[in-house]
Amino acid sequence: MTNQPIPVIVHLSGLRRGTTQRLRGDLLRIGESPELEIRVSPEPCVADRHATLHRKEDTYEILVEPGQEIWINGEQKQEALLATGDLLEIGRDGPLLRFRLYPPGSDAAKTFTEAFSDCVDCARYSSDSKLNRAAIFMAGAPREIATQTSVAFRVILVALLGALVLTTGYLTYRSLRLEQRLSEEVLRVEGISLLLEGEDNQELAPEELAAIRFDVSTALDRVQALEDRSRAPARIVASASESVVLLQGAYGFVEPTSGMPLRFVGIGDDGLPLSSPDGSPLVGLGGDGPILEAFFTGTAFVATVDGLLLTNRHVALPWEFDAAARMVMAQGLEPVMRRLQGYLPGLSEAFQVNLVVASEIADLAVLECSGVTGNVSPLPLTERPPKRGEEVLVLGYPTGIRALLARADEAFMEELSKNQELDFWAIAALLAGEGHIAPLASRGIVAQVTPAAVVYDAETTRGGSGGPVLDLDGRVVAVTTAIVPDFGGSNLGVPASRARELVFLAVMSRLVPIHLH
Repeated sequence: MTNQPIPVIVHLSGLRRGTTQRLRGDLLRIGESPELEIRVSPEPCVADRHATLHRKEDTYEILVEPGQEIWINGEQKQEALLATGDLLEIGRDGPLLRFRLYPPGSDAAKTFTEAFSDCVDCARYSSDSKLNRAAIFMAGAPREIATQTSVAFRVILVALLGALVLTTGYLTYRSLRLEQRLSEEVLRVEGISLLLEGEDNQELAPEELAAIRFDVSTALDRVQALEDRSRAPARIVASASESVVLLQGAYGFVEPTSGMPLRFVGIGDDGLPLSSPDGSPLVGLGGDGPILEAFFTGTAFVATVDGLLLTNRHVALPWEFDAAARMVMAQGLEPVMRRLQGYLPGLSEAFQVNLVVASEIADLAVLECSGVTGNVSPLPLTERPPKRGEEVLVLGYPTGIRALLARADEAFMEELSKNQELDFWAIAALLAGEGHIAPLASRGIVAQVTPAAVVYDAETTRGGSGGPVLDLDGRVVAVTTAIVPDFGGSNLGVPASRARELVFLAVMSRLVPIHLH
C-alpha cells in the first residue's frame, strides 16, 4: 500500500463543502446515511446508500446502486474507473465531489492551482446568490491556501507577502519624501514671493533684488523638476504606449526539396487530430489534415517614422529558440513563417509585419510594416547608457492575449463566451475592435549596465520580449530580452546602442539592397 497513490475526495458542496477526505479501505460507501464512509449532505436526489467505491489497483471503481444516478464530468455513469481530477455529481443537481490521486509518500497537499480551482468550484456550484457565492470564494480561498497546501508553499507565500509589504512600505516612504520636498519648495517660493511684493523691497539695493529674484527662479525650477518627476511615469506610459506593438505569429515546417508542409495526418470523428497510442498527434508530409502551426505572441515598438519596428531575434525567428522546433528541424525540415501581424493601441485592424534584419551578435531584430505607423511617433533610442539605481519603465504584452482578456470588461467576455469557434486570430481581432489592445507597464531600478546587457527588476514575462525599456525622459535605454527568475526576478535588456546600430543597418539595406542574415 505504501507504493500506491494516495486517494482523496474533496467535498465541493453541501455541509462538508471545502473539506478534503483521505480514502482508506477497499470498499467505501457513498450516501447520506451517517454510518457510511463517505457521507454527503441529505438531499432529495441522494439515497441512504447511493454508490460504492471498490479498490482497483492504484485507484477506485465506482458502482452506482440500482435506481440511483451519478454524473462523472457531466456524463451519467452506472460504473466507471476514477481518474484524478474527476468531478462526481451525486444525483442530478446533488452534492459535488472531486476525486484526486496524490503521489505515494507525499503529504497529499494540494497545489496552489488545485486549491484555487476547488475554491472556485465551491462558489460556482453553490445555490446561493452571486453576492453570497463571491463571499464563499473570498472566505474560502485564504483558508484553503493556508490549510490545504504544502508547508513549503505556505512558507514561500509568507515570504512573498512579507517582501510585498516591505516593498509597498518603501515605495510609500519614497512617495511621502517626494511630497515633503515638494511642499518645502512651494513654501519657500511663496515666502520669497511675498517678500518681493512687500513695501520693504522698495528700499533694497538693485543687487539685493537681483539676488532674491535669482533665488526665486532657482526655487521655481526645483519645484518644477520635482513635479515633473512625480508625473513622469504616467505621462511617459500614456505617450509611449501608442507606439508599442502586439505581435501575433504562426510558423510551420516544410520539406525543402518538395516544399510539402508538415501537417496532421487526419482528423478524427471528435474533430481532434488523429493520435498515436501514446496520445501524441500523428503528423507527416502526407494526409489531408490541417497544416501544423506553432502560435506565438511578442512585443515590438515603432523605431522610425517610416514604419521600422524593433523586437527580439527570438520573437522574429522563434523556432531558433524552441527545443521542440529544433528537434523537427533536425529531421531535415525547414521552418517557415506562416503569418506575422501586429496591432497598435487605438487601431482596430491588424497589419502585416515582415523581417528586415536579425542581429547575429545580440537578441535583436528589425521588422517593417505597412503605413499604419505613419501617425505614430517612434520611440527615441538614447545615446547614453543608463546608470545604476536609475528608474526605468517597461512596456509590453506579457502573456499575450491572455493578459488582454483578463483586463477586458465582463460584457466583452460574456459575448466572447457565446462564440465557441473563435481562434487565436479572431480573438485578437475582437479585442482590437473593442479597443482592448494596450500594453502593460511596470517600473523598476537598473541594477547593472554592461556593453552587452542592462539588468533591471521591472516585472515582465513571456510575451513581453521585445518591449521598450524607457528612462524617465521617455527614451529607450534597452530592449527587453530575457528574465532571470533565479536572481530575484531580474530581467535583461539589450542596450539601446546595439539597437541603434541594427536600425541603421536596416535603413541602409532599404536604400542599397545587401545580403542580410
